[in-house]
Amino acid sequence: MTLIEILVVIALIALLAGGTVMGFGAVSRAGLRGAAMRVVAASRFAYSRAVSHGTTVRLLFDLDKNTMAIEEAEGRVSLLGGEGAEAPDRDDSFAGERAGAVDPWEAAKAKMTTLIRPTLGRSPFGPITGREGKALKRYEAAPLGKKIRVLRVYVPHAPAPIDAGHAAIYYFPQGQTERAVVQLTDAKDRVYSVAIEPLTGRARVYDYAYEPIPLEDRRSELRDPG
Repeated sequence: MTLIEILVVIALIALLAGGTVMGFGAVSRAGLRGAAMRVVAASRFAYSRAVSHGTTVRLLFDLDKNTMAIEEAEGRVSLLGGEGAEAPDRDDSFAGERAGAVDPWEAAKAKMTTLIRPTLGRSPFGPITGREGKALKRYEAAPLGKKIRVLRVYVPHAPAPIDAGHAAIYYFPQGQTERAVVQLTDAKDRVYSVAIEPLTGRARVYDYAYEPIPLEDRRSELRDPG
């Protein structure tokens, strides 16, 4: 075998090895993008469900278990400012959980400067049910993908990005939602971001760690005290 033939063989081996590495990378990125698109689809569903059924719907992320669920509360969620409580129109009361059901959109419009506190009791949110009243498994908590982690969630009712515990994004029957960003990452520490727009519930996917622009009046932000 001549020197030229040896060089050609080495070049072919290098190309094949590089193609294999690129192939695995493409598969990994596809998994991350697929997870981001699942969040996009969930946002669209939650928005449509809230409007068509007259309910308050939320995407609930468990950042410790890296799962996402879609939950629903019958009727409209109302807010009472100051030392008052936050409660649905019917006799349900709110659980003191971190992802407590708040309506930050209404509060932000009113420029409330006081904290919103949930009442004690059980949460009005529960699983999405079918016509027979049975919980639909496809909306229950499930991983977003293999080796996909929820890195952090930005929502206006939290004073800082949420990177542990639970985070929720709310969709209201008036056709409003929260401006939110969900950052996802994979085993290679690549990050995809899903930015959800208020009013429409539409989402845009970024292939980097996109962060929302802070509100002009930080005092109008709401803290989710659960």
